[in-house]
Amino acid sequence: MNPSNIIDGIIVIDKPKGVTSFDVVAKVRRAIGQRRVGHAGTLDPNVDGVLVVALGKATKLIDELQTRPKRYIGEITLGFATESEDLDGEVVEETTITTPFSNRVIDEAIAELQGHIKQTPPMFSAVKVNGKRLYEYARAGESVDRPIRDAIIYNFKRTSDVIYVDQRQLFNFEATVSKGTYIRTLAVDVGKKIGVPATMTSLTRTMGSGITQEDAITLESLKTLSREELLQHIISIQDILTWPIKSLSDDEWFAVKNGQKISQWEPSNDYLQLVYHGELKAVYAYDREQNVWRSRYVFTNE
Repeated sequence: MNPSNIIDGIIVIDKPKGVTSFDVVAKVRRAIGQRRVGHAGTLDPNVDGVLVVALGKATKLIDELQTRPKRYIGEITLGFATESEDLDGEVVEETTITTPFSNRVIDEAIAELQGHIKQTPPMFSAVKVNGKRLYEYARAGESVDRPIRDAIIYNFKRTSDVIYVDQRQLFNFEATVSKGTYIRTLAVDVGKKIGVPATMTSLTRTMGSGITQEDAITLESLKTLSREELLQHIISIQDILTWPIKSLSDDEWFAVKNGQKISQWEPSNDYLQLVYHGELKAVYAYDREQNVWRSRYVFTNE
C-alpha cells in the first residue's frame, strides 16, 4: 500500500454481541485497506459496546490507551453463580433468596468495592499462570492457584431499583474502572459481601480509553461507508494525546530523530509531545532517576 494512503489514528467501533474483538479488527482492516490495526482492550463476545481500534502509527499507543479508565453498564443477579461468572458458563451454585435483601444492604456491599481493591481473576480468563492461560486450565478441568490482582474502582453504583423475581434479585449498575479490572468478578464480589452467589448477567462498555459510545460507529456501517466517509470518523493521534506540546528547533529535531537523550528541557511534565514544522514526530518521557528525557513513542520514519 502507498505509505501516503496509510491512516494513523483511532476509530471507535460499537461492537455488537456475538462477535469477537479479533473479528472487529479484521473487518476494520478490510474496510480501511491496511494491515497495521489493533484494539485497545478486548471485549468478550457476549459483551457489546466501545472497542477502541488503533490504526497505523497509533498502534504504538495501545499500551497508553489501555491505561485509561473504562466505563460499563450492566446487570447483576443475586442467587446463583456460574463457572465463568457470567451467563456463558455452567451454573455451579444456587441459593434461594426467601427474604429479599434491602437496597441499603446491597448499596453497602457496593460501597465496599470502591477505590483500590484486590481481585481474583475468573478461571475463564486470559490471565497466564506458569505459561498457560487460566481458561486453558478451566477447559481441561484442572485447578490452579490464581494470582491476586490490583484494580481501581473509580465509581461503582446501582442505577435501578432492585427487582425480586423467582427468588432471585437483580439490579442494574454502572462502573468506571482501571485497566485489568474484571467486571464479572466485581459482580461476584458484591454477592460475597452479602453472602450469596452472584453473576454478571449483562454488560455493555460505554467508554474505553476515555472515548465514549457517542463517538463510535457501528460494525455494520463499515460495509456501507466509503473510505472518505470513514476518514471523517478517525481521531488523530494528536487528539488522542493530552500531554503538553513542544515545538522543536532544527537542532532538537536532529537529536530527536536520532533517538538521543535530552537533558536541557525543564521537567514540567512526565511526557512531551514533540512537534516539528507543525507535525507530531515523537513523544519523550522524563526519566526522573537519570534527569533526562528519553524517547517513548516515535511517529516518523525519518
